Amino acid sequence: MQREVDPSEQRLLKPFERVQLWLSKAETMITEAEKLNADGPQQMNNLCLGGCASKNCLSSYKFGKKVAKMLKKINDHRSNGAFEKVAESQPAASVVVRPEERPISQESMIEKVWSCIKDKDVGVIGLYGLGGVGKTTLLTQINNKFSTTPNDFDVIIWALVSKHSDVGKIQDRIGGNIGFSDAFWKSKSVDEKAVDIHGVL
Repeated sequence: MQREVDPSEQRLLKPFERVQLWLSKAETMITEAEKLNADGPQQMNNLCLGGCASKNCLSSYKFGKKVAKMLKKINDHRSNGAFEKVAESQPAASVVVRPEERPISQESMIEKVWSCIKDKDVGVIGLYGLGGVGKTTLLTQINNKFSTTPNDFDVIIWALVSKHSDVGKIQDRIGGNIGFSDAFWKSKSVDEKAVDIHGVL
């Protein structure tokens, strides 16, 4: 059984948690209302004289009170469902700093890539070369530069994509960086995750 959260405690909850709590209560009310609705036909059978009287007055009276109470409960809950804010904005320049080596020979290459990143007209930067020439090391240094250099990016995502990668796992990695990390989101299909990620990015 779920513990009822005191209104003063609700104010301490994060916006997302308040919405989750509201939805949880709404689901409970829907279940209760469906039970009442299922009992409706039986109560209708108890009516006689064109619906003006009941064969079992006490039963009809109790049922009517339950319905009225449920309607009030639903209306009260709906009025509490207006949320000014349902999600917190991401912290600026969120970067996970990675361990790195610092070969002097790559400084000029780092500056070259960084100038491309700052260029508003550049959408994609490709780094290529034989295995072992330092592509990953260069990317690690670029990744870490975001944590020390002012930039216009809200979040930096490091996602390793190999030849035989699992798309769902890559999406989970990206999702974790932009606020999608709960089990419900991870259980979504690849297409649903793609829509969510695209909506944020």
